[in-house]
Amino acid sequence: MKTLQLTLMTAIFIILSLASIQALTIPSVSMNPDEIAPGETSVIRIEIENDGEKDIKDVSVRLVFSDLIRDAFGNIVSVNEIPFAPYGSSSEVGFDEIEENDEEYAEFEIIALGNAASGRYKIPLEISYREAGEDTVKTKSSLISISVYSEPIIDVSAEDGLLLKGREHEIDIKIINKGLADVKFLEIEIGSSTYYNLLSQKNVYIGEIDSDDFDSAEFKIYFKANAPNSISLPVSISYRDALNNKYNENFNLQLRVYTREKAIELGLLEQSYTFVYAGAAAVLIVLWIIYRKIKKRRKLKRAKAEGEG
Repeated sequence: MKTLQLTLMTAIFIILSLASIQALTIPSVSMNPDEIAPGETSVIRIEIENDGEKDIKDVSVRLVFSDLIRDAFGNIVSVNEIPFAPYGSSSEVGFDEIEENDEEYAEFEIIALGNAASGRYKIPLEISYREAGEDTVKTKSSLISISVYSEPIIDVSAEDGLLLKGREHEIDIKIINKGLADVKFLEIEIGSSTYYNLLSQKNVYIGEIDSDDFDSAEFKIYFKANAPNSISLPVSISYRDALNNKYNENFNLQLRVYTREKAIELGLLEQSYTFVYAGAAAVLIVLWIIYRKIKKRRKLKRAKAEGEG
């Protein structure tokens, strides 16, 4: 029984000690706006509450714009720079005193750097303070989550060259990421038409395309003889951004398709005289054979007439 009482008293002592240590709490953190694009700003508002039994003094609230990686002994082994910076204010806010059961609000205006990729980041928050009547400086650490978001901008074009009716062609569809955000899980699909037959698979998986980069997919298409001179090629793109938002976009690429005769007339295709030369050669050979046969017959006829004479 005495052991149980001793255990309960020890537990109560530990709880009361922890309550004293945790005099400072962070009930809420808000951002306006809650998502920012590269080059834009946001205001972070942090509520600092003193729920202890003593006033706290010399309170310093600081945002750390680098992520310090420590080993098991607390030594810094690497530093990861976070793509944010203070904007129009300091990265540290101080309060002389926060009375017991009172709160203060620390506000910071930050800017996302121009090279900030879309995604979620964590900014370390450090708070130091003293309890009234004590010289020991206590610290509290936390993390603030911030989302950087930039709308993906995808463009599609066709690298087709000269397209002829009644022929099979390989067409490269180029997908360009013009936005500031990377995209992933990208897939491209070609729609059907009465004017062509798709000889390859209709969809191609590409995957990731970084910002300011491109990739392409190849499709084999046979254009029918009755196809018009201008054909609309429907292209569908699906992908996700860095925050896993899903996008679906549709494009219509205009392709110019020519008959062989029209392409030659416009100077897009050189006239080939191979068949003309081959035909002329064939005619000459036939004429030569006929000439030899006629000559041979005349020679035989003449020899026969001389023999009879």
